[in-house]
Amino acid sequence: MLAAQALARLPAAAQFAPALALLQLRPAASQAVAGPNRDLSSSSAAAAAGPASGAAAAPPPQSHHPLLRQIVRSDLVAEEAAAALYRGQQQVLGRRPDLAAFQEREEAHAAEMRRLAPAHRVRPSLLSPALRAGFWALGAAAAVAPRPLAAAVAAGMQDALTDVCNEQLRQLREAGLADTAPEVRQAVRGMRDEPRAVEGAPPVPDVLALQRLQELSPPEALAAVVKFGTRTAIDLAAKV
Repeated sequence: MLAAQALARLPAAAQFAPALALLQLRPAASQAVAGPNRDLSSSSAAAAAGPASGAAAAPPPQSHHPLLRQIVRSDLVAEEAAAALYRGQQQVLGRRPDLAAFQEREEAHAAEMRRLAPAHRVRPSLLSPALRAGFWALGAAAAVAPRPLAAAVAAGMQDALTDVCNEQLRQLREAGLADTAPEVRQAVRGMRDEPRAVEGAPPVPDVLALQRLQELSPPEALAAVVKFGTRTAIDLAAKV
């Protein structure tokens, strides 16, 4: 009875002080418990997002470089077309050891490019069938032409292939790919260094000589035209 009367005499703030102290402690305890969980969830989210972001920003492999794909595709179609030209000649003339040797060398280079194609994700050119048919017909036509003209056709095509290889080797050096893609560089160099002298062939003029055709002999003019046409066809086939 005395305790109740003493409590009644206390101020209102003193009566509720213990309850207020408990209310102040509860939020702090809740934050202490929730804090580590929040940190853990943030860390987990960052860990999950980190590798994904890094993988998305990773550069493509050098083997998938657009220049390498273009070189392999253009050289493949060029070697297939060259082999088709010699097949066309032999279709008319019959098998000849010199033409058969040229054909086998071109087919060997084409096989090497087909071997390199999957590693560089290269598909064959869409123009490959048309170029094979066109060069086969060119070879058949050259077989029935006088020998100097037939030699001019082969020489013009071979000179175009040599120029293409020299330009590709220069592009590989300038792009910094000569050392990172040694197989492609060696394949191109092997094509360039292939002996391509055609017996009885005239000197092949530069493409600029087409501006003065009247100054050229018929074999020289034909060789320049074939060289220009071959180079144009290879460049176009490399893009499609």
